[in-house]
Amino acid sequence: MANKNPKNFLYYLLNLIFLISIIILLFSSYKYLTVIEYYKLFYKKFLIFFLISSLFIYILRKFFNKNIQMYFCILATSFFVGLLTIEVLFTFNSKVKINDIEIRANQAKKLGVPFDKTSKYEFYQSYLKRGIDVMPSIPPNDFFVNYKDFKTSDSLYALSGASNILTIFCNEGGKRVTYNSDRYGFRNNDIIWENETVDFVLLGDSLAQGACVDDADTIHERIIFYTKKKFLNLGYQGHGPLMQLASLKEYAKFKKPKKIIWFYSETNDIDNLIYEYQWDIFRNYLDEKKPLQNLIDNQLNLDIEHKKMVSSIYSNKQTGDRENRDNEIDIYFTIKGILKFYHLREFISFFIPRKYSLTLQYYSPLKTFDLYSQILDEAVDTARIWGGKIYFVYYPHAARYFNHAVHPYYLRKYDDITEMVKKKDIKMIDLRKYVFENNEDLKSLYPLRLSGHPNEKGYDLVARYISNVLMEK
Repeated sequence: MANKNPKNFLYYLLNLIFLISIIILLFSSYKYLTVIEYYKLFYKKFLIFFLISSLFIYILRKFFNKNIQMYFCILATSFFVGLLTIEVLFTFNSKVKINDIEIRANQAKKLGVPFDKTSKYEFYQSYLKRGIDVMPSIPPNDFFVNYKDFKTSDSLYALSGASNILTIFCNEGGKRVTYNSDRYGFRNNDIIWENETVDFVLLGDSLAQGACVDDADTIHERIIFYTKKKFLNLGYQGHGPLMQLASLKEYAKFKKPKKIIWFYSETNDIDNLIYEYQWDIFRNYLDEKKPLQNLIDNQLNLDIEHKKMVSSIYSNKQTGDRENRDNEIDIYFTIKGILKFYHLREFISFFIPRKYSLTLQYYSPLKTFDLYSQILDEAVDTARIWGGKIYFVYYPHAARYFNHAVHPYYLRKYDDITEMVKKKDIKMIDLRKYVFENNEDLKSLYPLRLSGHPNEKGYDLVARYISNVLMEK
């Protein structure tokens, strides 16, 4: 009797492994056959892997002896338990993190720096109670990432915020920053639009917008200080390459700038491109034959939509207060995530090309760097119409300088990006090489010496270097 139990256990265990493999194979096949073309490659990877696994286990059951089957079961079970242990550690580590405001407030306390812990939602509500007309900044890409329900295929898609209004921005150094938006929702002194032409235009994301510093300390204001030139800032948080191209075509073309400063951020430009490209309205900007949105003539409608969305999102703390949202533990989704090895797959996906990603969050079948090259070509051709020239600014991810042992995939494409730009009719401004890595105390360029956007010193160094390049004869 004692000799049968191990054999019975081995039999049931091998069958269980086989059954699990077949179930996942069937699920992957179903998803592959039913999803849109964009996601087919994602499920094809799992389909092929579990097809091979199922065939291997079937052959093992039919044609190999019990000892080999036993060794396989021991190896497979040990491997599964090891991965499950890692997944559990990843899962519970993700649940204990405190929010960014708390992290920064604690660091400020250590440094003896005052820090206002009021969230953007709380700041907004306090202004409303005082009867002040105000608007929180919302990245335009939130319309198709987090707030899809507010848009339809026929909707206009803004590239900026609400116009001519006090705008609540971010807080990384201790003070909640606000600014007055211009007539088209960007961060400029509105009088710049009265000029028939401008000398420089800035395109980019929150870095270009001047995240978390006062007006006088933003990149574009510091460049104005150093160059005394007419400068239009079309940067806005959440912009990726297609939105930058859209801003060039929707706004910059009317001012015919001779020099266009195009920011590339290692942090999220490739991610943003993946989101943007899934929407026809942004892909259209790559085709000169496609009509534009004519956003300049539709600012009133954009403001109405923007205010409706803010009123809905900020109507209650649960939806509006993203900065103070705690990591709540949902038992069902936690267990489901552990069994699907979600965090482990996410971690692996962080270091590999998007088309091989093991999670949908990081997956994209696009050849993103080839697509980025195509976008740059279109930007160059557009600017050439009025004699403008693109200046490509390479901005490094702060992760490079904050003791990160490994870098995500896109940080390891520095050489490819710089080589691609050098082959085009574009002037390269490499901030990584000539600004950040020439500084002996890199952390001093960031608020509270924490990873994030630059502080006033960091923005000034960036602006000074860019200004020197722009003013070269």
